[in-house]
Amino acid sequence: MNSYRPRTSIARAAMDKIRNDQYLEQYDSKQWYQLTNSLPQNFQSKFVAFVEPDEITLSWLDKAKSLSSNLWLQLWHTLAKTFLNMFMSQTDVNGMLKRGSMFILSEIQFQKLLTAGGFDLSKFLTPQNPNVIDILDIGAGDGEITANILSSVISLSVKQGVSHIQPRVFTTESSFTMRSRLKDMKFNVVEEIKQVSMVPLIACLNVLDRCIDPHQILQDMFNALAPNGRILIALVLPYSHYCEFNTSHMPLRPLMEHWPEKARQFSFEAETVVFFEMLERMGFKVESWTKAPYLCEGDLHQSFYWLVDLVVVLSKQ
Repeated sequence: MNSYRPRTSIARAAMDKIRNDQYLEQYDSKQWYQLTNSLPQNFQSKFVAFVEPDEITLSWLDKAKSLSSNLWLQLWHTLAKTFLNMFMSQTDVNGMLKRGSMFILSEIQFQKLLTAGGFDLSKFLTPQNPNVIDILDIGAGDGEITANILSSVISLSVKQGVSHIQPRVFTTESSFTMRSRLKDMKFNVVEEIKQVSMVPLIACLNVLDRCIDPHQILQDMFNALAPNGRILIALVLPYSHYCEFNTSHMPLRPLMEHWPEKARQFSFEAETVVFFEMLERMGFKVESWTKAPYLCEGDLHQSFYWLVDLVVVLSKQ
């Protein structure tokens, strides 16, 4: 049986998926959250440990496995992608086909990370706006993770005794199909970060390594953040840059200076320190952080995919 090789491409894909999914079943998912080495104490003391996937994460994984096992849906996606990729970006295609959703942390995990990072909703309510809390998500994609963050903030308001808040969610997104999905979810879509100001919570999840000028985005976030506000950043490590929406696929300037000459020469922990020190030089302060999987729905070949994310909560110094 091990030497058998199916003749048709569909049968080969099915066999590959069986083998790949067997590997996923045996993989120790606790590794997604574990550090190999400690960081300097000023950073290590801010680490929030998540030991293993929680129930919400496991539920997301079960849903991804179910979608991946739908043979006809995956065949349709494969055929549609082949045609649409001739004149649309991969992100636009995913938005049109409603596929490839991402997941980082559950609502409960986001809550714990924000709480450890000192995010206090009571500091942003004023007599003029006694209930309104603004949230900005940069590069929000299909809005699924945005919705997770929104749920986290609403639940957190109850725990902090700040009842009846009215969150206003603003988003930015380059993909026209994803912008349409964000509007369907009743999120406000703005063209530039500069269109909002004094924002209590800004999210920028897995964008800094996919944008043309990450340093400008960091500066724009710094300027848009309210006093006592928090910025939530996720970044895949090892750091590697790719711009989908320009012809060279290169940034104007990389996020970290060692790329691309010394790409993949740092451990997760060492590159985390490089990133944190760069953020401090820009005027940010690390309030809390964690390590987590950056999960993506699978396809005909595998139930789900993942990269390793650094997720950090920042304030202004």
